Amino acid sequence: MVHTAGQISNELMWAETRQDQSGQSGVLDYDAATGEQLEMRISVQKTLTLLFISPAYVTYVPWKKPAGRG
Repeated sequence: MVHTAGQISNELMWAETRQDQSGQSGVLDYDAATGEQLEMRISVQKTLTLLFISPAYVTYVPWKKPAGRG
């Protein structure tokens, strides 16, 4: 778990050892001044294929928002 102003990140222990890292970590964004939650994002692993090489990368997509935020 890592906390910086406006963001809390968490990751399952040993997540980087799994072949597909989708859903293994998440990020909670919040307003640092008010402490109001803004959005929770979850990890999704994607693959980019270039000829015969397919590197994978992890990105975070919107998952949940507090009630009333759409």
